Amino acid sequence: MKCSRCVSINHCKDGLIKGLQRYKCKECKYHYTEERKSDVKSKQVKRQAFELYLEGLGFRAIGCCI
Repeated sequence: MKCSRCVSINHCKDGLIKGLQRYKCKECKYHYTEERKSDVKSKQVKRQAFELYLEGLGFRAIGCCI
């Protein structure tokens, strides 16, 4: 994880806020929160999963295919 202000990787943990880890940059003293990663699938993957479901595959089988 890099500081969003000075792009340094020199940081330390600085508590939690709303369940997310906070960090403090040792270079510029900036406080920032860890970024959440998106797990949103593309429209193509969603469409493929829907088509497999309509063909009669179960959710576990679809999860293994995609």
